[in-house]
Amino acid sequence: MGHTIAESLPGECEPPADVVAAAAQWFVRLQEDDVSDQERAQCLRWRQANVTHDLAWRRLEALWRNFDDLEGKAAQPAQAALAKLDARKRGKRRVKRTVGATICCIGVAVLLSEVMHRHLLADHYTGLAQRETVTLSDGSELTLDARSAVDIRYSSTERRVVLREGQILAQVNHDRDNRPFVIQTEQGTATALGTRYTVSLLGNSTQVSVLESNVRVCPGRNSPAACADLKQGQTANVEANFVSRMETSGYSDPASWSQGYLALDNQSLSRVLQVLKAYHSGVMWYDESELESVRVSGVIPIDDSEQAFYILGRTLPIEVRQYTPWAVAIKKKK
Repeated sequence: MGHTIAESLPGECEPPADVVAAAAQWFVRLQEDDVSDQERAQCLRWRQANVTHDLAWRRLEALWRNFDDLEGKAAQPAQAALAKLDARKRGKRRVKRTVGATICCIGVAVLLSEVMHRHLLADHYTGLAQRETVTLSDGSELTLDARSAVDIRYSSTERRVVLREGQILAQVNHDRDNRPFVIQTEQGTATALGTRYTVSLLGNSTQVSVLESNVRVCPGRNSPAACADLKQGQTANVEANFVSRMETSGYSDPASWSQGYLALDNQSLSRVLQVLKAYHSGVMWYDESELESVRVSGVIPIDDSEQAFYILGRTLPIEVRQYTPWAVAIKKKK
């Protein structure tokens, strides 16, 4: 069974958690005094086998080089983990020399993917299992789902929000200067002609669902003639060159995630698991193509991923195997 496809970032592919963990194991081993030349060669081959392997390795090297200079969000959990480990180990051993062993822990492996993630450069971002509502200068509100990131680019002529990762719910206020409110993604734009809508990044496409009033969606590489106006209750999929209307969003309420659950209406299981990935502090193994045909309707909690897996396993023709609290495998029953 294959792994899910990792989310893409400009220029590089984000390493999934299992690759980060494997890189950490190699990194720890190569710090030991008895490491062999054969093991070093094996590690090099592993790094060269996939771009995500080398990216995860380089992040560990950066953390090693700059550990003493870590500040803020990165420093606090890392230093706490190191201090705890150092108390159990040799009392006079320098803290920095224990970083290799600490990195091996799942908690720090997750920290690496969070701390080094490019979305930390965004104006607003959320981490694992976090949601946040941001009030903008004009009184409009953005609710960010877990593992989401946005840049705010307000000017004298427009109000632009750049969605870099994840999904958001926009509640748009009227602007006294009549500046348009635009949400931009890599694939195109969604301009508010009313008040409330969601925008979600789905791999190489963007999904827009209108909850109130109207939204104009446009592809990024085409003429205005390719744009489409969506009314309340309508959904469209936006790709770089075209907009395609969808009969259904797969949700009875596309914004239900902002309340901590998914209200599903014939949604693909692959899409449900993609949302749950942002709330599960560990590794999920499944085959996207295999589970695409499994459809889900009903209400699923997202703040408790274990409960969500339990409900899905009891109600769908799938097998859910939870090997540890952080590792779960899902496959379709034969």
